[in-house]
Amino acid sequence: MSVSNKHPNYELYKPSWTKTRDAVRGSVAVKDKRHTYLPVPDAESNDDALGAQTVRYRQYLKRALFTNFTGRTKNALVGAAFRKEPKIEVPTGLEYLINDASGDGLGLEQLAKDELSNLLECGRAFLLVDYPQADGDLSLEDIARLDLKASVIPYTAEQVINWCTDTMAGRKVLTMVVLAEDYRSSNDEFGHDMDVQYRVLRLREDGYTQQVYRDEMPYTDEIYPRRSDGSTWDVIPGIFVGSKNNDSTIDDAPLSDIADVNIAHYRNSADYEESCFITGQPTLFITHSLNADEFFEANPEGIKLGSRAGHILGETGGATLLQPQANQLVMEAMRAKEQAMVAIGARIITDRGSNETAEGARIRFASENSVLGDIVGNLSAALQQCVRWCAEFMGTPDEVVIEINREFYDKSVDPQLIMSMVTLMDRQIISDQDIFNRLKAAGIIDGTRSLEDVKEELGDLPPV
Repeated sequence: MSVSNKHPNYELYKPSWTKTRDAVRGSVAVKDKRHTYLPVPDAESNDDALGAQTVRYRQYLKRALFTNFTGRTKNALVGAAFRKEPKIEVPTGLEYLINDASGDGLGLEQLAKDELSNLLECGRAFLLVDYPQADGDLSLEDIARLDLKASVIPYTAEQVINWCTDTMAGRKVLTMVVLAEDYRSSNDEFGHDMDVQYRVLRLREDGYTQQVYRDEMPYTDEIYPRRSDGSTWDVIPGIFVGSKNNDSTIDDAPLSDIADVNIAHYRNSADYEESCFITGQPTLFITHSLNADEFFEANPEGIKLGSRAGHILGETGGATLLQPQANQLVMEAMRAKEQAMVAIGARIITDRGSNETAEGARIRFASENSVLGDIVGNLSAALQQCVRWCAEFMGTPDEVVIEINREFYDKSVDPQLIMSMVTLMDRQIISDQDIFNRLKAAGIIDGTRSLEDVKEELGDLPPV
């Protein structure tokens, strides 16, 4: 088979990824797909020549309104996860990852934000840890002089076109991955011609290898990336990240259902706007007893609407102005879809009343937060593993902590709770650290401060 052969599950999920990404990008992306998302209204002219290219369809498309509920929901969820700065601790020698983890200036926190967006849109991403290849054995001074650094390279769900797993020593491991990458194929400095190459990652009996294909033919030799001690890898240093878990199976995209309803809402909007345009303007009907010549002589400029014009219609003439009633059917369908999006999780669409209690809000957010919490936990674990692999490439300690915030809303702390906790501390049931952590989680104490900082600032206080 060809290197461009795609995994069966890739072909199954790709349309859903495309639809959700288009919905997140908004009106320009959705309208650019034309009758993919907005069918031609005339069923008898369903081909492109007689349907999508007609004047009516262009007007029908132009009047349609796509309100980007999906994109706003994604931004709200990412904002909730990063309302507090993530906890990032890396060993000496890997501090550069905080400001440049991907090799192109994207730090760990920005990388995490981008990957959270990808996971919400597709439910899947892939992170590969790579290291620049150099000829010969290099000393630490040579590595420092050449500025060789391991990096975490992100790949979208669409770029991972094929993969295989196998069971080794009772453990399921990744044995092959094919990554589709864009590269600049033009030598013109002002050109933007791009082509696709395929990076193949393999786990062979003697170690992990990489090879690049172009035009479906080998473009490079099969190389063996090595650790800092010169040994080959017994795993592929890459990890799938999913919305449910971090195995190689494809998880559902959390925003896919909202995108479906959002696009259906867009279709209703097109019908509603066309209905308003066609029937919304008042139409004048007249009756008269004049023949054609008499009518023209009495009304040489025809019939014009407005209070400044007068008309002669004869002895038995009359005029009626018809104004259609509001079309509520399509509007009700749009409202029903908005409520469906709220039920799915697009709470940013509607404005909740101010009478809702904090406990009620926590209950209302529980189901959605569990999904977002799973994604954040999976992403934190994947980034930690990637930084450990970077440590193996660079020969540094691998003590790594990466924790993305999982408190997506403020936790209220009332005075009675604080006094109760102080009482429990006096009875040596809890410690002052427990009280400090609770106040810090509630935002009462600055998240960057530690208990030691507070005690140092207070100094020696006299007993109460």
